[in-house]
Amino acid sequence: MTGSDIPVLIAGGGPAGLTLAISLGQLGVRCEVVDARPAPARVPGAQRCGARAMEIFRRLGVSGRLRDAGLPAEAPLDVLICAGSLDTPLVRHRYPQVAEVLAAGFEVNDGTMPLEPHVVLSQYTLEPLLREVAEATPGVRIRFGAELIDFALTAGGVTATVQTGSRLRTFRADYLVGCDGADSTVRRTLGLQTSGETRQPVRQALIYCPDLYERLPAGRAIQYEVVGEHPCALIVQDDIQHFALQAPLGGPPMAALFEAVTGPAVQPGSYKILHESEWAQRLLLADGYSGGPAGGLGNASGFGGFGSGFGRGPVVSGPGGAGPGPGDRVFLAGDAAHPASTPGGLGLSIAIADVADLAWKLAGTLHGWGGPALLRSYEAERRPVAAQAITALLAAAEAERRWRSEYRADILDDTPAGVRSRLRLTQAAAAEHWHTDLPGIERGFRYTGSPVIATGSGTPSGGDPDPAGYRYAPTTWPGARLPHIWLDDGTPLHDKLGNGFTLLLLPVSSDEGAQWYVREIAAAFIRFGAPLELVEVTSATAQAVYAGHRLILVRPDLHVAWRSGDSRPDAAALAALVTGNA
Repeated sequence: MTGSDIPVLIAGGGPAGLTLAISLGQLGVRCEVVDARPAPARVPGAQRCGARAMEIFRRLGVSGRLRDAGLPAEAPLDVLICAGSLDTPLVRHRYPQVAEVLAAGFEVNDGTMPLEPHVVLSQYTLEPLLREVAEATPGVRIRFGAELIDFALTAGGVTATVQTGSRLRTFRADYLVGCDGADSTVRRTLGLQTSGETRQPVRQALIYCPDLYERLPAGRAIQYEVVGEHPCALIVQDDIQHFALQAPLGGPPMAALFEAVTGPAVQPGSYKILHESEWAQRLLLADGYSGGPAGGLGNASGFGGFGSGFGRGPVVSGPGGAGPGPGDRVFLAGDAAHPASTPGGLGLSIAIADVADLAWKLAGTLHGWGGPALLRSYEAERRPVAAQAITALLAAAEAERRWRSEYRADILDDTPAGVRSRLRLTQAAAAEHWHTDLPGIERGFRYTGSPVIATGSGTPSGGDPDPAGYRYAPTTWPGARLPHIWLDDGTPLHDKLGNGFTLLLLPVSSDEGAQWYVREIAAAFIRFGAPLELVEVTSATAQAVYAGHRLILVRPDLHVAWRSGDSRPDAAALAALVTGNA
């Protein structure tokens, strides 16, 4: 690529944009992030980095810093349903502490556990940490107070206009990535629409109350769902001194509601409201993740709107579907591609996985070894995952609506009717999947329609992924995330995989045919100039968890591209396929 001011311009300095910048910088790609905000805002946002996001952050070398900044690992993560105030808990939904997941992860070595458990980390804590890491990454430039105003697709690149104060700057980039949130300028300029559901906004407040956590009348938890005349939710933030309060529009002022909900545990003057706003409730999916006027992709992956399932059409790019077209130059990631404003942080985890997928494909293309299908595969892989997540979140929101509808005014009465009211609500809440802890979506998704992944054969171990997302079954089925295991020396296999492709050998020393095939694959990657490492794995656990496959080709994002038990194609054809050159 020549003639550009910057290889990759990233619009948006939130978690997705900053993580993409760090990833590209570590892969040797210069990039610039522009964000209209003067600095990351201290407002309520996502409260959780899921296990898959933390695995990605571990590969970037920042997971330890994020975990240290998050909620203490021993803190309870239960969710309480209370009537009227925190003085009257009705139901406690128990969820394992992070410390318990960490302990289980060392004891269980069957591929079911994540290498990095989730962490409760407020988005306003996460963003400054990522900004600090990004600014220290060679080749990365971060500019807050600089807004992308417009862009135009040109032959071989993008011409963008960025405004900083009263100054306009126009420059050329090879690629533009819109990580600019739910109201994305990039998505709007591309003319891409969204499908899904937009609900009535809620009020939200960020409240500083340093002593409340120690005096919570219902006992410690991470989230308190309050039913009653003025329903609301109180969510503990990562430092246990700040709380997010969410409530429907109307009702009493947030200060009065906070005092009413917390009861005698909070006195006037013992807290401070730092932020109040309306929070849009959106569960939307963009019609495409890339595109452009007059010849761009539009709805490239062939996925329709919400309704009775999602259909798949052909993946095309540019006129005739061959070679780079205008749509190969501009991409959406994170909330720009799938606005999902829900508690729990699943949208954040999906966003981080978006950019983990996109970063190595941009780098491979810019370094010259990635073929035209590589970037085209981004939408084909990531959009179905977001569609599944949004469908699950819609189901969770509807489940919460159902159990909340069981509230009756007599629920606290010491009468037979009051007992029945309490029983109906508690049974309804217990019967529903309404929490957004979805390991099957965070770690269990598979890229089944990707043009750069070999097709599996037979039946996947563990069966098909749970469509609701509540169950995760480890598998090396092509397109799946490589399950985490501990090796015999106590190190995780994931830590032995580099930033390029990795061919796992389990083992092949006694198989002359396999040894020959490995040499052929390595030679094919060399011809394309694509990075490939050979890693021999002698662990008995690997043999069991990885279903006896002798060779497993793993991509830079830890997804399986091919495994030997399904097929042994021509080595050159396999290398061409997985690098996008087929």
